[in-house]
Amino acid sequence: MTTFSRWTAAALVLGLGAVAANAAPSRFEAGVLAELNRFRGDPAGYTAVLRDYRDRFDGRLLISDDDSEIDIMTNEGVAAVDEAIRDLRREGPRSRLQQSELLARAAADHVAVQSRSGAVGHYTRGNGPGERMKARGGGPYVNEVITYGHHSPAGVVHQLLIDDGVPDRGHRHSLLRPEHRYAGVACGPHRVHRTMCVTLMSQTPDGSPPPPPKRTPALPPR
Repeated sequence: MTTFSRWTAAALVLGLGAVAANAAPSRFEAGVLAELNRFRGDPAGYTAVLRDYRDRFDGRLLISDDDSEIDIMTNEGVAAVDEAIRDLRREGPRSRLQQSELLARAAADHVAVQSRSGAVGHYTRGNGPGERMKARGGGPYVNEVITYGHHSPAGVVHQLLIDDGVPDRGHRHSLLRPEHRYAGVACGPHRVHRTMCVTLMSQTPDGSPPPPPKRTPALPPR
């Protein structure tokens, strides 16, 4: 897990398992989903975006290109960016993520609590994303990623893809999962890191188990 400080932007991921959510996403949240789909539509082509991102490094310091953000001291510097570029060059297109209101509401429940408390992580009062989904009437078959400290939709996605300081690159693998079909994004203020974004993804719009694959009927013997 990344060590958090005033100068470090952090991302968290959890496998299967803002403020109150509005029906319509904000422009920022819609931008995050659009950037995710831009990446998933052509992971190999997205490496051109990461090469531009790489140019902003001074050693391990990522220089902000936006007046609303601070410079970020990373753990690995350009090494993590270079690894992401090598990794994504081998990847083909993924399916487009459709907006899910229920996933977005469960994500916003988490933002609402952490924006007040300043806490980080996937658990709200001991409940993880699966429990939050069930409380909203959905199922627990969801994948959650969280970023803290980014003020642009592209910055959110870049942090997840590069996965600085996360040895297993779990966020990158989550964004690449071909099974994902739906996503809900919720973003808001954070007392410590200024901003946070929670993204829930699933094979189904409500986190329920995906239907079993259809089997081709066996041909009768001749």
